[in-house]
This record gives sequence, C-alpha cells and structure tokens, in this order.
Amino acid sequence: MAAVEPLLRWYPPAWRERYGEELLLYMQDSFGPEKPPLTARLSVAAGGLRERARESGLTGDSAPVHERIRAGMLTVLVSWAAMVMAGASFAKMSEHFDNALPARAGTRHLADLSYEAVRACAGIAAAVVIVAAALALPSFVRYLRRHGWQAVRAHMLRAGGCALATAGVVVPMSAWAHHLNNHQRNGGSTAYAALFLLWVALVAATVALCTVLAVAAARKVTFSRLLLAAEAAFALTVAGATVVIFAATVAWWVAMAEHAPSFIGDPALPLNARLVATVALMALAALAATGGAVRIGRCLPVWRIR
Repeated sequence: MAAVEPLLRWYPPAWRERYGEELLLYMQDSFGPEKPPLTARLSVAAGGLRERARESGLTGDSAPVHERIRAGMLTVLVSWAAMVMAGASFAKMSEHFDNALPARAGTRHLADLSYEAVRACAGIAAAVVIVAAALALPSFVRYLRRHGWQAVRAHMLRAGGCALATAGVVVPMSAWAHHLNNHQRNGGSTAYAALFLLWVALVAATVALCTVLAVAAARKVTFSRLLLAAEAAFALTVAGATVVIFAATVAWWVAMAEHAPSFIGDPALPLNARLVATVALMALAALAATGGAVRIGRCLPVWRIR
C-alpha cells in the first residue's frame, strides 16, 4: 500500500474519499507491494489530472455552470501572466528597433504598427486586469473575514517574500547600472549579467506566485451574478488582447526579417533563440486564452437562462 498511496494525491480530495480505497486495492492486486511501473504511474497521474480538471470546471459539463465560467476566467488569467513574461522579453529585445530599419518609404509601416498594437493591447489588458481585481477585492475580503487566512496565507507569504527579494535585488542592480557603460550593461560585465539574470528569475517567480495566489483566491470567492458577468466580460477582453499581441508580434517579426534581418540575427536566417522562445510562449498563452474564452462563451448562454 505504501508504494501506491502517494499516487492518490493526483486526484481531488472528494474523488479520493469516494474511490481512493478501490484504486489502492486494484493497484495492490495488479502490482503487489512493489512500486508500480512508470507507465502505470503515468496513467494514474493522467487520470488524476483529468478528474481535477473536470471537478474545477475546466473540462466536461459535470461542474455547475458558474464554476465552468470561473474556470474559463482563471485560464485566461494564467495565460495573461504568461503573456506578461513573454511581453517583457519582447519589449527588451525590440528596444531601438526603429534605428535598424532603412529610411526608405514603406519599410517602417508594418513594424511600427505591429509594435504599437502590442503596446496598446498590453496597456488595455493590464488596465482591465486591475479593474477586475479591484471589483473582486470586496468579495475576497468578505471571504477572509468569514473563513480566516488559512486557505491563502501560505500563497500570500510566498508571493510577498518573492516580491521583497525582487525589490531587494533591483535596488543595488539599478545603482550599479548607473556606473556601467552600454556595453557592460548588455553582456560586457559577467557579474552584472549574472545579477540581471537573477533578477529576471525572481521577477518570473514573483509573477508566477502572484498568479497562483490570485487563482487560489478567485476559487474561494463567491461571485454575485452581476459580478460574475462583469468578470467574464473582462476575461473575454483580456483573451482577445492576448491573441492580438501574439499576432502583432509575429507581424513585427516578419517585417523586421524582411527589412532589417540583422537586428534579429543572421541576415540569412533572421531568428534567434530568445525570439523563438518568446513567440512560442506567446503562442501558448494565446492558445490557452482562446480555450478559456471558448469555455466562457459556451457557458454564458446557459447560465443567463438559469
């Protein structure tokens, strides 16, 4: 039993309480006291993830309609967090791209329009996320007053600690950067580059932990019908912005590859690992956001009828 009991953790608590003993007996009959083979463990893990997705409303129709809408909204939120990280990478690598474009007419239009589209959609989505969080905050505070901090305290401590660590690194890094020239700030100083990479890792960890906190909090809050409808509309807006940002970034890449390939990399092959990774992350974020939006769109008509 001890060899297979940890596998039950893949399943949600309600499922474990109802079917956990049967699964343990089946695994013991099949594999005895020995540790199950990798294929069996992967199969159990996949089944557990499917059950968690179904219970949370991400898949299937067994969860209540409002929970399916909430799951779609949280999917969009997570995809937006990924897009924030990808967007920060794009903003850094596209600095001063205008200087690399030739001065002749017609060479700047697509790149400039695409870049401005990315900036505009990022600003709109960020504002929408802030408004959505502000509207949900009173409901979250009421939940904390009723049930205490235990459900989210660990998430808050991790996110807060990581944010403090990030701030603790950025202050000396900024002061150090003022004493370095442009070459040293862009790879010429190994020590500064290492500190910068540490800061980037801390920023990514902070965004991830804050997103986990937001998801954990949003799953606990009880939304009124009006607030849920508003939050769903905000999620659809953010999902649309995420898709446009991805499309505009691809268009920018195409324009730069045509008119200023050396800005990206080798003129014969205008790409680099960082740009490929950034666009790939954007693609995943756009795909997830689209999935969340479709989930919301399918559930809203049913929910409104009820």
